[in-house]
Amino acid sequence: MWTVFLAQWMKEKRSPFMVLIFCGISILATLMFGSNMNSQMKIGVFPAEGVTREESAGWLKRLNENGSFHFQLQDEEQALADVRQGRSAVAVRLLRDDYRLISAMENINVDFVRQHVQTVYTEEFTVRAAVSHADQETLFRERMALFLEQPPLAVQTSTPSGGELKSYDMGLQLLFGFSLFLVIFTVGFKVNAVTAEKVSGIWNRVILSPVTKLQMYMGHLIYSSLIGIFQLAVIFTIFRYGFGYHLGGSLGMLAVIIGAYIMAIVAMSMLFTGLLNTPEQFAAIFTSVVPIMPLVSGIYMPPGTITNSFLLFLGQLLPLQHAMDALIGTAVYQQGWTDIWLPMAKLLLMSVIFFGIGVNLVERRKG
Repeated sequence: MWTVFLAQWMKEKRSPFMVLIFCGISILATLMFGSNMNSQMKIGVFPAEGVTREESAGWLKRLNENGSFHFQLQDEEQALADVRQGRSAVAVRLLRDDYRLISAMENINVDFVRQHVQTVYTEEFTVRAAVSHADQETLFRERMALFLEQPPLAVQTSTPSGGELKSYDMGLQLLFGFSLFLVIFTVGFKVNAVTAEKVSGIWNRVILSPVTKLQMYMGHLIYSSLIGIFQLAVIFTIFRYGFGYHLGGSLGMLAVIIGAYIMAIVAMSMLFTGLLNTPEQFAAIFTSVVPIMPLVSGIYMPPGTITNSFLLFLGQLLPLQHAMDALIGTAVYQQGWTDIWLPMAKLLLMSVIFFGIGVNLVERRKG
């Protein structure tokens, strides 16, 4: 077994580029797409004719008081050009007593901006109506601001168990998603060495030696598993200590989840190896099927985005979905073993089923 393991290591030592490339892609993809997920959406604002600079500054201050948008004052030509060229989803034209939204297409971001601006304008006009009946406008606004800071009725949100409600970290989801997705390619092509050796005849020659079939399988599969674990460990370590990502309080739980996921991916790759006859077929089919898995599992989208029952069912058949559930539960919601036992059990069950079918198909095939 260790002879086969060391043979795979010597090949890796001579050409380690695959692992390094996928590690680099995982890091770059997370930094490119994840760093902007929690940032405020920038919206251009420009005054219409007749609106003074002081009025524009007042509305700009009110629009930026809360919400997930950052409104910034721009020239009309620049704001319209940003919308027209797709750099911004929407722009806001400020009128004296009204506003207009300019957008190139309807999407969910435009609806969110519309709701936010409508709320701000409604609140401001309500205050103005109340101020019109007050003797001193400045004193009335000061008292109203103090009243809003200490309201008689406050709403607090909490989890069903009474704990603090955590804000969802989409950047962390993308870190896990890209890392788990790309490690499938690394592990899959390592497991594909079984098919390559069978086609080239190396497998049959090794069987004539004292090395048994079980030892040959174990040498390949243990090496593929360790390479996958190493890749994820390097990526998570870089983001934990290099970029300050919070990956959860228990590194032990994180390690166990990674181990269970890699085992399921090795088993899934063995299933592909059993279904396909040549390394070329594996490369063609595997690289076509794997990129669909994150889309079906909703890795790139916020939770609850996918509602189609068929896609939800397909996601349950993929190890990626269950590994993400366990990692997000541990890192974001601080869940314990009793909370993540179900996705962990599904990963282990998939490993057993995929291994059993895959090895059986490989053995039935004439090498």
